[in-house]
Amino acid sequence: MKNLEPRRARWMRLRIGMLVTLMALGASRLVTAAWGLQVERHDSLEADCARQYSPALRLAPRRGTIFDRHHRPLAVSVPSQALVVSPRQLAREQGRSHRRVDVGSLAIRLAPLVGMGAEDVRRRLQQTRPVSRERPGAPELMGSVVLKHHLSDAEVASVRALLAQVKAEMRISRVEGVSFEEESRRWYPAREDAAHITGQVGTFGDALDGLERSLDDHLKGRHVDVQGVRDARGTLVFAEGLRPGEGMAGEDVTLSIDSTIQMIAARELSLQCQAVEARGGSVIVTDPRTGEVLALANYPTYNPNEFVGTDMEPRRNRAITERFEPGSTMKIFTVGGALDNGVVDAGQQINCYGGSYSIGRVTIHDTHPDTWLTPMQVLARSSNIGAAQIGAALGADGLERVLRRYGFGERTEIPLPGEARARFGQTRWVDAEVATVAFGQGVNVTAIQMAQALGSVANQGRLMPPLLVTRITDATGALVEDHPPGEGRAVMRPETARLLAEMLTAVTEEGGTGTEAAIPGVRVAGKTGTAQKANLHARGYDPNRWVSSFVGFAPAERPRLAITVIIDEPQLQHSGAAIAGPVFRRVMEQSLRYLGALPAAHVGRDDLARLPPRPERVLAAQARAAQGPTTPNAAPTAGAAPSLLGLSVREAVRRAQPLGLELEVQGSGLVVSQDPPAGTSVGADRRVRVQLEPAGGYTPVLVDTPASVEIPR
Repeated sequence: MKNLEPRRARWMRLRIGMLVTLMALGASRLVTAAWGLQVERHDSLEADCARQYSPALRLAPRRGTIFDRHHRPLAVSVPSQALVVSPRQLAREQGRSHRRVDVGSLAIRLAPLVGMGAEDVRRRLQQTRPVSRERPGAPELMGSVVLKHHLSDAEVASVRALLAQVKAEMRISRVEGVSFEEESRRWYPAREDAAHITGQVGTFGDALDGLERSLDDHLKGRHVDVQGVRDARGTLVFAEGLRPGEGMAGEDVTLSIDSTIQMIAARELSLQCQAVEARGGSVIVTDPRTGEVLALANYPTYNPNEFVGTDMEPRRNRAITERFEPGSTMKIFTVGGALDNGVVDAGQQINCYGGSYSIGRVTIHDTHPDTWLTPMQVLARSSNIGAAQIGAALGADGLERVLRRYGFGERTEIPLPGEARARFGQTRWVDAEVATVAFGQGVNVTAIQMAQALGSVANQGRLMPPLLVTRITDATGALVEDHPPGEGRAVMRPETARLLAEMLTAVTEEGGTGTEAAIPGVRVAGKTGTAQKANLHARGYDPNRWVSSFVGFAPAERPRLAITVIIDEPQLQHSGAAIAGPVFRRVMEQSLRYLGALPAAHVGRDDLARLPPRPERVLAAQARAAQGPTTPNAAPTAGAAPSLLGLSVREAVRRAQPLGLELEVQGSGLVVSQDPPAGTSVGADRRVRVQLEPAGGYTPVLVDTPASVEIPR
């Protein structure tokens, strides 16, 4: 340096100084970066490293199975496939070809195979994660994205075929970034039949309704964390082994439901509701001796395997959530309470005032006018006035106590979500209200409450709460919870219950209102119900909206089954006997046959209806129908009534609807008469009244008595 010229020496010192300064700055930068890595971000980087090379995996447990009483599955978890894509891997070069996948083209080809839009698929294939504070800059591609859950076998096969085509086109061994992952999906073998009992589980495993929701804590099991390690190739191995945690799998639930009886009830309810164009309905079948619910069906219903996009109306469990006025079925408990309390005697004559009776400004009517009736005749002829007189004898407080004793006004606590309480008696009833409540108007109940109360009559006066879940076991079969039938509680004396059951058999015998529910060779105890619904837009009741019902049990001497049938807003007619009675008969008859409880020589009423000889009136009607109308023209003229003689109600409706005619139907079976006759003009109301009679000789004597009450406006 000393030998250098002064000018060059200064320049050299300047360069050395600059170099030292740069080195110092670089060293300080390295120290700062090292400090940040080793100190400031130590914890987060250590966690990232642990996640990458020693991840703790959370294993989802298998959801428990729901069985019926015979261990047939009603809800079970089955293996399924999810289509998973990795936008980050798709953006890389594929294999040795060093070519990248055309994401746009792949999205267009993949979209129709999985039932999604091409733009939606493309967006997912290029999905990015949001910018974080620790990683500033442009958003980066996501690691893995589930494109679709629960692919069908056909969808899996189609996607595999597409990937094979892409591999051949790009000449690579596999398409990086598109794969299948095994998952679990919920399957409901009973489909629509038991949908309102099981409920359903959502796409992401969340319990949505039914027992899936109310018993979710038992069914879902417990997640287990398992420690894993990645080897040099990135393959995940479980260094500590797979140790299933205690209670990892969900618990299995066994129900009192009999899937065969459930199928019978659901099918018959659906057929009848469609035939009479009803808004909805419910059927509950119980074993009155234990309170076990053997079937609980609703209409409309839905398929829980395909519930996405289903409206809320079919998913509503009407049997426990819908309140309604029971109508004449409430007379069972009014009469039973009065007999048990000694207010009336079995042979006592009750004044029915010739079919019209006034209480203050309220007038009550009977469809079948009578003067004096016994309690049995009050039930058999469904006298509103007779029931009102018995209710008045009990008094407001006595009638309320009787109804509460049967469980009305309180939830049954059946383990299904959304049960309505159906309260009543918030204010003291006046005389007119006592009268109407006695025959089932002005008070709300639910179908499950009615089924519980009915069971007490069939069970020697002991009320058994509805039993739906009988046992819960863990994955090894060990018993977790056991729910045997309880002892119930006495709501009436056994002798009163037997007397009341005997009275109810008169309803289904000749002269009663419920002959449509009679089963040949089996004594049936039951009661019809026809109740108007409240007017939504004015005071009083709506003359066009009705609830038809039938409740009963059989065999009457030793009841095996009790059935509650509710049909909401039937359109063709509204008599409880004609609408709900046949459903009761068919469900009871088929269920007893399935249980082996029918007499050996039993011939079903529907079978008997097909046997000759047919009633003379039916044969005559069919002969007149075969001859055609009596008018000169073969086809009815404009405004003239068509011939409906000899037709079933469905065929008659099918013939009348295209002509804009409304049928008023009485009875069941085949049309034996019509008014106006065929070929004559129809009135301005466009209504044709038809009388039907069964083909097997069972002629109903009476129709059910709707609650007819005049309330001054």
